[in-house]
Amino acid sequence: MRRTAVSGAPAQWRRMWLSRFGAQPPAVVSALADAVAHAVAGRRDDRLVSAAGAVGVLRAQQGHTVQALIEDVSALRSLLTLQASANENRHRVIDDVLAAATTGYVEELTAILESQATRDPLTGLPNRAGFTEVLSHEISSADRTAPPALLLIDLDGFKGVNDTDGHLAGDAVLRGVAGVLTEVARTSDVACRLGGDEFAIVLPRTAQRQAMTVARRLLATARRAPTLASAHARVTLSIGIGWLSDATAVEELVAVADAALYRVKAAGGNAVAVGSPSDREAGQE
Repeated sequence: MRRTAVSGAPAQWRRMWLSRFGAQPPAVVSALADAVAHAVAGRRDDRLVSAAGAVGVLRAQQGHTVQALIEDVSALRSLLTLQASANENRHRVIDDVLAAATTGYVEELTAILESQATRDPLTGLPNRAGFTEVLSHEISSADRTAPPALLLIDLDGFKGVNDTDGHLAGDAVLRGVAGVLTEVARTSDVACRLGGDEFAIVLPRTAQRQAMTVARRLLATARRAPTLASAHARVTLSIGIGWLSDATAVEELVAVADAALYRVKAAGGNAVAVGSPSDREAGQE
């Protein structure tokens, strides 16, 4: 019986299908083509489901609709008639591919949409919604011996950047601040952009003394960072530290850090201060 090659030198259907993905198809697409070729020829290939799911993820990341993914798989079904060994296996294999690819697509698209809902598009940091989610989780899961700390950060002189060098320069500085925050933050810390020129860092299981160390390191790094300057202006940071041994709500810790930040700004900025437990009452008003 005449056998058709399924790997090595690509068959005609394989070349035609891969062309849908550009001149240089991604490796996951080639992997799926190989797995399909083996499967329709009756040769078991455990990569089929994972490869199909990976192609679904790829199409979601590329911004394609699910209908476009279905068209990819439909084209594969049609082109497989060119492979003599496909016979009755073709429909079963394509059904498996479609199910796995759409599952991968939907899961990736869901993750992308969730990320967009909690991410700041300019800096890539978690936004205010993401910040609230992270801090709430840390407060509710921490025991009394290891509560989280919070750094609230405001930029000094940012208006001067926008007014002197324009909003594109301001955007560049904001991205620079995000870079400084992620550079200084520890692996477990979460840097966020709350909006405008307001930032924050959530520090899980962190003592007040440790939070001060991080804040001072952040100030020193910001003062010398070239990315925090535009052509004719420069920003520095004002930082308020919030720490409570018994915080029960996000608002309490934010109120403590915000009161400290207010004192820093009132004194001229470019410094750090620690909030007092008595400041938590502001968060209850």
